[in-house]
Amino acid sequence: MAGGRHSSTHDERGGRSLGFYIVCAAVVIGLVVSVVVIVQAVRSWTGGCDHLVDYTLAADPSIAPAVTDILSAATDTDTGCATIAVSAATSGDVAGRLGKGADAPDLWIPDTGAWVGKAALTAAGPVEVMTGSVASSPIVLVSREDEAPAAETWLAALQLKELQLGNPLVTGVAQGPIDAALAEGRSDPVSAGTVRAALVPLAQEESARTADEPIGEEMLRGVADNGGVAVATEQAVADYNADTGQALAATVPPTGSTFMNYPLVVTSPAPDRHYKATQVARAVAGVLGSESARTVLQDSGFRGPDGSQLPDGRGVGEVPELGPVDETVLQEALGAWALMALPIRTLVAIDVSGSMETPAGNRSRMDLTVDAALAGNAMFPDSVSAGLWAFSQGLGGGPQDYREMVPIRRYDTVVDGLTQRQIMAQQAEKVDGLVGGATGLYDTALAAFRTVQESYDPRAVNSVIILTDGANEDPDSITKEQLLSILEREQDPARPVIIVTIGITDDADAATLAEISRVTGGSSYVAKDPADISNVFVNALAARGR
Repeated sequence: MAGGRHSSTHDERGGRSLGFYIVCAAVVIGLVVSVVVIVQAVRSWTGGCDHLVDYTLAADPSIAPAVTDILSAATDTDTGCATIAVSAATSGDVAGRLGKGADAPDLWIPDTGAWVGKAALTAAGPVEVMTGSVASSPIVLVSREDEAPAAETWLAALQLKELQLGNPLVTGVAQGPIDAALAEGRSDPVSAGTVRAALVPLAQEESARTADEPIGEEMLRGVADNGGVAVATEQAVADYNADTGQALAATVPPTGSTFMNYPLVVTSPAPDRHYKATQVARAVAGVLGSESARTVLQDSGFRGPDGSQLPDGRGVGEVPELGPVDETVLQEALGAWALMALPIRTLVAIDVSGSMETPAGNRSRMDLTVDAALAGNAMFPDSVSAGLWAFSQGLGGGPQDYREMVPIRRYDTVVDGLTQRQIMAQQAEKVDGLVGGATGLYDTALAAFRTVQESYDPRAVNSVIILTDGANEDPDSITKEQLLSILEREQDPARPVIIVTIGITDDADAATLAEISRVTGGSSYVAKDPADISNVFVNALAARGR
């Protein structure tokens, strides 16, 4: 080459070829890639993740311990790089919490899929089934071995003396026999009515309780100690017998049974978190569907999703599955149960504005309204809790439009030698002396709603009943739009309070009263003839809804 220059393939400064540096660069890149691959392989092998996110899973108390054990043994990568905090909660409790949003779990395993549709109606966010069943267990009748019932059908089982059913508004286990009895008679047009009739004494017993009926292990312990027949799952009995050495008997009518199916559901309400929770749920579904998980669940007394019988002679053997009935039919039966089983807890607010002195025949609207309140007060059982307010503009002093006449108490509560029923009657007869002024409807409705909500009783239908013959006339009160917005915002699906409105004559603002009731899930009535006030009031109480 001329001039002694290096070839163009050499670096003029170091005398090394460009190929040399390319090779070196390739080696370095290769080493970096290898290190990354090795680190990822080590992380995969150890179950590690760069970042773990905490998620919550609420599971039915029966399956929560097994789910906890299964997920505790899984690696971080198995669960989608998530830490899953499992808590035990009844299905009815979680269904209520989903409406609040803030207390909603990210994932949920209820005892039966029947809760999913119900929860979706009020949930603050989407409710999405990830897998229809992680385990199953048939509903059984449990008793001491020598006291096993001879029930040929579930309808007959519901009629067993002192059957311990539980509360079907709280657990799917208690719903199971009702669903099964309806399924047995699905071809009989009068069957649903027969089932509802069989629930009457059970619901009345529930209404008389001052505390929830025991469930789970506590209920089984009661059967072992005191005898009787209760409703449980095969799993609960198998697990209890294994833990205690007892030999409680589990039986199923020849017609078959319904099965609890424990679905895995995504319930995180926030859209972004819901999407991520869905990815985690897929991973969790894989873990819960693994062979090792099935072994843990089976050891705890659960059948697989296919419902095949437990091995080693455990449980009740092969059980024909009674298919689910139409959801509307089941909800009608549960609605009838609620009406009978849940006692009334209400705050009655009576309008005492000047217009209530308007003549109605040879009496006044006020006289007839007091008669209605006294009639309702006399006809309901001691399990009812009620209080009484009167309202008109400024009646409570200053800007307050309402006055408490009687605080909410059970009718059989005794105060200074008088029962609550007697106190209510005495004070109702005094409201006539308070008549005067303008109607202070909006502030009173909101204050009454909040009062009942603050002292909420989960074992009752909590309500406000407003009787008025006019429209809001307080210029210093909140507006109708504000009232409706606040009621809608503050209504808590887990602690629902309904407002029942009763308009007295056509002078009442029926449209506004209907809107107030609607946003709280209540009903609205108008007594066009003042003489009908008593009947309307009593019917409104009897037809209350949850």
